Amino acid sequence: MTMVWKIIILLIRMGSGLIMLMQGFEKLTGGFTVSGLVPVIKNNQDTPDWYKSFFANIVSQQLDLFQWFIPLGEIAIGLGLLLGILSYIASFFGAFVMLNYLLADMIFTYPLQLFFFIILLMNKETLCKLNLMHFFKRKKLRDDKHDAPRIDC
Repeated sequence: MTMVWKIIILLIRMGSGLIMLMQGFEKLTGGFTVSGLVPVIKNNQDTPDWYKSFFANIVSQQLDLFQWFIPLGEIAIGLGLLLGILSYIASFFGAFVMLNYLLADMIFTYPLQLFFFIILLMNKETLCKLNLMHFFKRKKLRDDKHDAPRIDC
């Protein structure tokens, strides 16, 4: 991996993390309501029937849970990516969230964000090397005086 590619991956990770953090914070403090989404998705022509059924039967029955779960999940993904803690897992869940938004026919910047999450997921080794946990593990290995050829994230 060239240094330029590592910098590009780092910038994508940091940018995606910042955007997810801002979206989650905006939903948490800006009056986001899941109850408003249920009728919109139910009446949407482009949303698959199985996703409409999921919203009608599961999400609508647990509005309070999803009301907190969605913004806090976005904030957790954003912090994971920004801080470099479990960034590959955060990228996976970021892609999952973007796919859910696309299924709900919320097409804003989400396709571009999904594209960036896919790039991150395709570069696991680079993400692991740029991960904050990687440096903690390296320091611990140095302190313990163990020689490990590879550190997995």
